[in-house]
Amino acid sequence: MRILCLTNMYPGPDAPDYGSFVRDMCDALEDRGHEVRRAAIDSRARGPLRTTRKYARLGRRAAANARWSEVIYAHYLFPTGAIAAAAGRISRRPWVLTAHGGDVANLDRTSIRTATAAGLAGASAVIAVSEYLAERLATSGMTLPPMYVANMGVNMSEFTVRNRTGARTRLGLAATGPLVLAVGGLTERKDPLTLLLAFARLRTTHPDARLAYIGEGPLRNSILRGVERLGLGGSVILAGAIAHDAVGDWMAASDLLALVSRVEPLGVVVLESLASGRPVVATTEGGAREVVPAECGALIPPGNPLLIADALRDVLARTPSPQSCRIAAERNSIDSQAAIVESVLAGAVAGTPAAGRRA
Repeated sequence: MRILCLTNMYPGPDAPDYGSFVRDMCDALEDRGHEVRRAAIDSRARGPLRTTRKYARLGRRAAANARWSEVIYAHYLFPTGAIAAAAGRISRRPWVLTAHGGDVANLDRTSIRTATAAGLAGASAVIAVSEYLAERLATSGMTLPPMYVANMGVNMSEFTVRNRTGARTRLGLAATGPLVLAVGGLTERKDPLTLLLAFARLRTTHPDARLAYIGEGPLRNSILRGVERLGLGGSVILAGAIAHDAVGDWMAASDLLALVSRVEPLGVVVLESLASGRPVVATTEGGAREVVPAECGALIPPGNPLLIADALRDVLARTPSPQSCRIAAERNSIDSQAAIVESVLAGAVAGTPAAGRRA
């Protein structure tokens, strides 16, 4: 197939981690023999003028490439979904939308709900990245096309079980002591400040523990102030945004991943940690419970540093088997998820239901 991928998140020179999961899925579709053109926003630049320019440019690229394609594959129901619908109607090409989470959470805003409805009207299908998100969308009151579930998958070749000592040496980290890793934006939803409080409690029993944040965001300065106030200087690392292909070494260096989001539709980083043989502490509010088995980590309610600290201690004490974690990730390899996406896109081109399981 000739596939036009539209996305408002894609890695760029100034944002190497921005929407890397979309790039990886496009690459996986190419590996399956399809031609994929990308029309993408690859910058986090904000502000009314910058945002308007970014989406205007995305719209122009969508219009310019739509007739070349056989199907438009758009990420995020809003605003990319509305752009996909406009390009699809003008070019008479089918379009498929992927819901990632924030686009569903924002449906309580009238303006976004109206724009989302415009993108959904006439779409061939919607793909939700987790059962949790599919259920949220199904109960949203929106009129929906056929819906399928496929997460963005994990590259099992890129994320592998590596030697922890070697990874720590490459990163300049101490060889001993537990390392808790957090990967994601430093935002309210990811709740890095609650993780910091939990880590402070963990240090009462594990004084040599360290916490590393990978990512950038508006709460960076708040974290720095919290580190100072809690007396955690020297034990917390803020590595900033890094290229996606550098995350594997941090996974290998860690003892576990902590994803304590207030809500997380899935979190590809969970799959990347499991594929790296590292267990996960994640919150129950979202899709992590669909992919993290009990033997590979712990699931706890969000927002409670006491429970998070207890879960961190529990998983560090249990030291789950790297092999069992990797087996859990294999069920969600990018190849298996790309096959579902491929089936949905092929169904859109043929005008028939996809062969994959509907939500």
